[in-house]
Amino acid sequence: MKENFLPGLLGLGLIGQSFLSLTLLSNASSDKIPDLARLQTTENSASQMKYKRSESGDLEILVTHNMHSPRTTLHSTEKTGWNNKTNYTRKEYIAHHPVDNAKLTSAYLQCIKNKGSAESQGEIVGGALISSTPASGFLSGLPVVGWLANSVAQRKASQIGKDIASDFVDC
Repeated sequence: MKENFLPGLLGLGLIGQSFLSLTLLSNASSDKIPDLARLQTTENSASQMKYKRSESGDLEILVTHNMHSPRTTLHSTEKTGWNNKTNYTRKEYIAHHPVDNAKLTSAYLQCIKNKGSAESQGEIVGGALISSTPASGFLSGLPVVGWLANSVAQRKASQIGKDIASDFVDC
């Protein structure tokens, strides 16, 4: 009985702390705690919350919420790299229509051509780099899975080369 008293007391304390935290966050009607459940975003809106502690010890909270703005659009992407790291990219675009009376402008068509050309050249260079290094010979020499490891490395290098080249053409 005595051995179970301290763990039981600690368990009850942790459960009580969790309930207190949830109660404070759900009843955030006071000015000190923001109501986190009300920060809703859509594809065309953005929210940002910044916390800063002042020198006097007060907690300053800045909440910026941009609902649908006809001038800007927020676009976010997630890419998982070959090392299983996820890169998050958030870009804010100015909404524009490249079509003028159902005709594409020559500058926009040239931009599409340049981007496609850069992507294909980057893919070729990325694939050639992995093929010409000793890593390709090492991977293909692995027993049983060598052919698979070499082709996965080739594809990943081509994709990385494509991504790098497409970043250079930004229009």
